[in-house]
Parts: sequence; C-alpha cells; structure tokens
Amino acid sequence: MLPTVFLPDLQPEFVLQIMSEVYDWGLMDLNVPLMHKHTLGEGIKIGIIDSGRSEHFETVNNTVESKNFTESPSVVDKNGHSTFIAGVIAAEKNDEGIVGVAPEAKLYFAKSMDDAGRGSPSSLARAVAWCASKKVDIISISAGMFFDFKPLRRAVTAAYNKNIIIVAATGNTGTRHFDVAFPARYPEVIGVAAYDQNHRVAKFSSRGANVSCAMPGVDIYSCHLDNNFCKSNGTSFACPMLAGICALVLAYHRKLVNPETPCETPRQMMEHLKKYAKDLNSDAKSVGFGTLHADQMFNSD
Repeated sequence: MLPTVFLPDLQPEFVLQIMSEVYDWGLMDLNVPLMHKHTLGEGIKIGIIDSGRSEHFETVNNTVESKNFTESPSVVDKNGHSTFIAGVIAAEKNDEGIVGVAPEAKLYFAKSMDDAGRGSPSSLARAVAWCASKKVDIISISAGMFFDFKPLRRAVTAAYNKNIIIVAATGNTGTRHFDVAFPARYPEVIGVAAYDQNHRVAKFSSRGANVSCAMPGVDIYSCHLDNNFCKSNGTSFACPMLAGICALVLAYHRKLVNPETPCETPRQMMEHLKKYAKDLNSDAKSVGFGTLHADQMFNSD
C-alpha cells in the first residue's frame, strides 16, 4: 500500500477585517502593487491542485472548472487549505477583502486532497494530468510526499513538455529531512521555500535539493471558509505567491510584440526569474536563488 499524501494543517489565525481592500505584506514585499499597473494576470489559466473548489466571494468569479479526484462527496473545499491558496493567487480586485497576486487569472480546481487534507499519490498524478488536459498555463501544488511515485513523475514530465509551468511547495519539515517533498523535488518543478517579514528563511521551511527560490510564507493573510479571512504559515502559501507572479509575467509578456526575454516555456520562465533574483543571504539549499525584484521584471522588456 502506498503512503498517504498529506496537506499541512492550516491552523488559521482569525483576524479582524478592516472595511476596505488590503494587500498582504507578502505582496507588498514583492512590489506586486507596482506590477498591477502593468497587468492583473488577465487571460492566464492556473490549476490549483489541493483540497477542492473555493466558494469564497473573492474567487468565485475567477473559477472556470473543477474536478474531484477524492472519495469526498463534493468537489467543494471543506478543509480551507485550497480556499486560502486561491485567495493568495487570485482574490479579486473589488474594493473589499484582499487582493490576490493575479486577480484576473482564471482558476481550475483539481481536488486531490479530501476534506481531512489527505490524498493518494495516484489522485495527485491524475489531478496533474487533468490540469494539463485543460491546457492551463500554470499548476500550483501545495501538497507533497517524501517518496518518488513514478506515475506522478510521468504526469509532471508530460505537463512540463506541454510548456506548463509547475510550482510546488518544498514542505514544512524544517531541517529534519535535508530534502524537499515530491513533486517539488522533481527538476521540472519550481520548488518554493518560505521566508518571513525579516527576510529570514522560515524555521519550518524544508531544505535540500531543488529549492528553487523563496517567497513570503509567514503570517500570510488570505481567504478562509464561509467568506472569512485569516492568517497562516507555510510553504503551502509561499507556493501560490510564485504561481501568481508567474501569471503576471506571462500575461505581460503576451502583450509584447518582441519581448527581450520570452517566458513561454518553463525553462524560459526559470531563467527570467533568476534574472531578477534578490539575495536573501542564505544558502541555496534553504532559499535557492533567493526571492525576486519582481517589479523590475517589467522595466526592461
């Protein structure tokens, strides 16, 4: 019997919501508001492989399709993890609540984790294949396992070969494993670690092979069940930060006639991200190439 794939516990911290729209500190740190002057991620399709379809008012208008790969009776997110992810990526710019990194991106939800946050390796593999069949531009995966499942590797490789950018959380095991979870560990995947507001790698963030970069992942503010909002921690929430950044880059570059640095393939996107790397003064096994001077991506093309 194959081991179970787990989502990390959400452990939400509920906070008072001010009566206006806010940018989370992570988006401010990446200068996302400046990027929004150029694009909101319009036309970009993002597959979210997680605990189901978000019903939050911030994301329903951006949702295109969803499919259930678990034994849960409904494709709707009952766990809260997927709803949080969706808010980070694409919460609408609507003068209330929060703003997502790519608030006009379109969402495809593949429910590979059940309502308790558990799933099978095969459901994860089938979810990747389904997202690829929908011709998404980006896949965001905030779940993982510490073993190599061959069907998942084949699904990831097939999606990569279709020029789909795959972003995954490295895991929350800290220094215990000295390696990151699959699928983030695959070379075709951009593995995302987490850092805090002081630009220090988060203690919980997994270290090891194929940590590609780091994004904000501590005290992140996003959507929760029943149209609520909350704060939480994890590489799970650093991952969609980067998925959203990639969506902004793709949307912007598709407007250009002859971009200086094309980003239509995963390899090109990775090179583009490295071009605008920002040092976090930590080793590569903790933060990869670091984080991003994200707003500068739009100044040279």
